[in-house]
Amino acid sequence: MALTVGRIWIPLVLALALAVAGCGDDGPEDTLLDEVFVVPTAEPDLLPAEEDLRDRFEGTVTDPYDLLVGTCFNQYTYLDRNDLPAQLTTAIGCTRPHNGQVYAIVSHEAPAGAPYPGEEAVDRWGVLQCYDRFEPFVGLVYEKSELDIGLITPSRTDWEGDGQLRSISCYVFSRKRLLIVGTMEDIAL
Repeated sequence: MALTVGRIWIPLVLALALAVAGCGDDGPEDTLLDEVFVVPTAEPDLLPAEEDLRDRFEGTVTDPYDLLVGTCFNQYTYLDRNDLPAQLTTAIGCTRPHNGQVYAIVSHEAPAGAPYPGEEAVDRWGVLQCYDRFEPFVGLVYEKSELDIGLITPSRTDWEGDGQLRSISCYVFSRKRLLIVGTMEDIAL
């Protein structure tokens, strides 16, 4: 199972548009930002071990592929028994501080039985699909938003396995890596 967290491929045009969109005045939107985004109280990266993590996570442990549209979630990184980085995903109510919210699930256009096109190709295709669905969910174009796009993509094993997983989950998260409070649907932020 591959989980692409916050690593997306955006065309250069989008990056340039984002830089231009960042110029503007600081008005009443600042108050809304303070209500929606909160600074994490603890560093979420690499807790000593999974056992230590179990006492600290919030929400219900779930497979990232089982997150539904509208579901808010947290992702925790920890060291597994082999001291390798691993992740744990929990579904959580949107009124609690969370890392992200799923806003679309798309099925890759490759037909059943098609070979895995590679991580980069799946990511590129997924970003385009997620970008198209961003504004209808958030209520604001991506380039002007305080939110970023993340993907949960299938690994080669999931793609070619018995279930032949082709779904890609699109989620929003804070560009500044802050926690989010509330749903981001129609927030226009």
